[in-house]
Amino acid sequence: MTDHPEPKLAGKRVLLVEDSYLAATSIAQMLEDIGCRVVGPFATVDDAMGAMDAGGFDAGVLDVNLGKTTSEPVAENLMRLGVPFVFVTGYLSPALQNPRFAAYARVHKPLTEAMLADALVASLERE
Repeated sequence: MTDHPEPKLAGKRVLLVEDSYLAATSIAQMLEDIGCRVVGPFATVDDAMGAMDAGGFDAGVLDVNLGKTTSEPVAENLMRLGVPFVFVTGYLSPALQNPRFAAYARVHKPLTEAMLADALVASLERE
């Protein structure tokens, strides 16, 4: 738990897509601790896409692997909407095949609040 939320992230609405309950709970708590407002978590592409219909996100945190699929469709939609995002992954090998995602940050699990905050701030500044 951080003593001070990251000012650049204060109040930012962050879409969280993570299929592991324990990881989702941990990441959601980290996001709240650094000042974000968490939307989700959503465990499937369909659930995340449904939530995206409402819009209003400042950023996204996407687990690369969601069971037997990846979060690529969610990432594509966020790109289309102009919403910055970061990928989180527990794997060292690249699971994403689309070269369009090469410029987006990938943070490896296990995460720390500092890693997550740094990646989110960088993604917001890039847009």
